[in-house]
Amino acid sequence: MFALCAWSAVAADAPRYEVASIRPHEPSQLRSTIHFGSETLFSGMTIRNVILLAWHMPPERMTGGPKWLDSELYDIRAKVPAGKGQLSMDEHYRRVQTLLTDRLRLRVHHEAKNESVYFLRVAKSGLRMAPDSSPSGTGSILPWSMIVSELSRITGWPVIDETGLKGAWHFGIRYSEETGPSIFTAVQEQLGLRLDAGKGPVDQLVIDSVERPSGN
Repeated sequence: MFALCAWSAVAADAPRYEVASIRPHEPSQLRSTIHFGSETLFSGMTIRNVILLAWHMPPERMTGGPKWLDSELYDIRAKVPAGKGQLSMDEHYRRVQTLLTDRLRLRVHHEAKNESVYFLRVAKSGLRMAPDSSPSGTGSILPWSMIVSELSRITGWPVIDETGLKGAWHFGIRYSEETGPSIFTAVQEQLGLRLDAGKGPVDQLVIDSVERPSGN
């Protein structure tokens, strides 16, 4: 295992929210919510789950940190600066990363571990997915990074993206391991992609240090 990079401080020009608050969650409000718009809202969530979302990491690929990261619930409200227009999901997540690093003194680093993986590639038959700008696309519109993460969740193995695709795409897939096409057949026939098994470096996010929110 070896370190790929380390965080020490956030650059002065990193994308930030105009104003933000991080407060303990009210116990009477049992429902967790996430909202992105002119205001970003995480309600009733652990800080670990917010970190996982911000860095696009599944739980099994993040280690370290104190116990309160998993046991204490918080509400985060953050306002996007005026004039920024509608932000992409990736732009929101970069601001969340900056917020956590600024306010909680979060320090993380990445490590690569060689594991069994699936390499995601465009099938020889060609891509069958539609970009978010296509009026004929079907399924949910998701950032490409989230589509890769979803395929990793479904297959149970890390997925290394070798497609070169970016942006947001219509994503919908129908499969069944018992009565219908397998996930691998569905990925190829419905999405125009393929999943090839192999060994590769899997990114791990390690929490070096983090401070408990001060409640403001």
